[in-house]
Amino acid sequence: IKLNPDLFWATIAVATAGNTLGGAVTWAMGWASHRVVDKYHHSAHHVRALDWLQRIGPKACLLAWLPGVGDPLCAVAGWLRLSFWPCVAWMAVGKLLR
Repeated sequence: IKLNPDLFWATIAVATAGNTLGGAVTWAMGWASHRVVDKYHHSAHHVRALDWLQRIGPKACLLAWLPGVGDPLCAVAGWLRLSFWPCVAWMAVGKLLR
């Protein structure tokens, strides 16, 4: 960016697209693991987190940019079968703002 400042917005667009694609793949992995994860019982902490995510819905994917939390959040959104495109849109907004 320092060498080619005119590429600033292109760099931002590519980084946002790449990060969003990674979140979408994580969502799909969560969606695919639905049957496996359903076999296990959740602790009270997990149940509260899942309740929160279901109440917030796809808007929770806005937090997908957070280190350590973002990827599991995307996977759980897929596992909960939250709508794909709204989740991806919120992921993109969060990753762009980062």
